[in-house]
Amino acid sequence: MFSRLFILTLLVLVDLSVDAAPVLNSDQNRMEETRKEHEEALKTYRELAQKEPETYLPEVAQTLNDLGIVDSAQNRAEEARKAFAEALKIYRELARKKPGTYLPYVATTLNNLGTIDSAQNRMEAARKEYEETLKIYRLLAQKNPENYLPEVAQMLNNLGLIDSAQDRMAKARKEYEEGLKTYRKLAQKYPESYLPDVAQTHNDLGIVDIRPEPARGGPEGFRRGIEDLP
Repeated sequence: MFSRLFILTLLVLVDLSVDAAPVLNSDQNRMEETRKEHEEALKTYRELAQKEPETYLPEVAQTLNDLGIVDSAQNRAEEARKAFAEALKIYRELARKKPGTYLPYVATTLNNLGTIDSAQNRMEAARKEYEETLKIYRLLAQKNPENYLPEVAQMLNNLGLIDSAQDRMAKARKEYEEGLKTYRKLAQKYPESYLPDVAQTHNDLGIVDIRPEPARGGPEGFRRGIEDLP
């Protein structure tokens, strides 16, 4: 489930409609207050981490991630990237000692960076971040598939979007097909949660199919999506 703040982040990274502006302005005022709170918390956690790094470095990293989300929502992409990059550096260090605890945070922060980079059309940077995120989620899903298979599928779809945007259709198709297979498996247990993802991935496949390789036929992807729905 996406948070309201994350949804707002995505809105400001694309062209907003006129109707969205009043909502954005209201939320921007609240976010400025949130920024000040996060900045004050970060200052305190940095001081505490100098004496007790094992206890407070995770709090430094989490607060940097929170600041990065606020920066993204306020269209301060470079500040967001800087905050996420510092958080990632800390989480990597923590994960070397306690991978079971901190690898998920490494993945989340890499995904945040990928979102920023893809929104700014820095596709190669986004690709590397998403690929590393996918690698981590695959590893985590081996031990905990219930929690991390959905993340694997989502990252495959993210990579499919990057590849289709760069006209790498064969690669995008492979990613979408694996994502579809994963979502179908999840939908067998939780149809209400994952059938929409099955349909969306079919739709993405259909779009890929009608672009550079007309012989494969785009409509088939759309038809399969409809057939999977109850």
